[in-house]
Amino acid sequence: MLCRTAARPEPPCRRRLSGVKRFVRRRRPLPTDAAEALGLDGSDRVLAWSLLAGGGAAAATVDGLRIVTPRGKLISREWLDVDHAAWDQESAMLAVWWVGSRQTTPLEIVDDEGRLPEVVRERVQSSVVLSTDVPLPGGRTGKVALRRGPDGRLVTQNVLPPGLKADAPGVAPRLERAAAELRSEAGLRSAGARLPDEPPSIR
Repeated sequence: MLCRTAARPEPPCRRRLSGVKRFVRRRRPLPTDAAEALGLDGSDRVLAWSLLAGGGAAAATVDGLRIVTPRGKLISREWLDVDHAAWDQESAMLAVWWVGSRQTTPLEIVDDEGRLPEVVRERVQSSVVLSTDVPLPGGRTGKVALRRGPDGRLVTQNVLPPGLKADAPGVAPRLERAAAELRSEAGLRSAGARLPDEPPSIR
């Protein structure tokens, strides 16, 4: 039996951005040079930002996360592309995991007046509409999530344990069945659809 989980705040947890300090003072605007490096203009609403050790910057916007690494690499991804993030208070390190990738992007924060780690957690959580654990062959467990894009479109994501592929025997049918049940519970008829104006109550 599938156990569905609606999006809701996570309990305090060290690896899931625990111990994030709240700043009550008025935050400073993102420096112009950092905004330009991040490819932001006046149309992008910045929710939080931070400069990074060694150079670069990161900014959380309504639509997604933008990063300029110390080496000058620009990363611009929607929130539904962020799998999760982990914040370590002592090292001031925010590690970001991306959907479909085993690698992380480490961000060493030096200026957190914009409470970036907390906002990243909030935006990732708010993009998850429903999720469920899926029992897989061999006693392993995967996850299927229904997530909302910046345009309101809902997409299905599969998260599999390391070493297991979606085309392995017996895996795809279980993922597809779980995804169909989530879409049905959310009131959708097909993948990539939008929620109805009055979605069903999700408990």
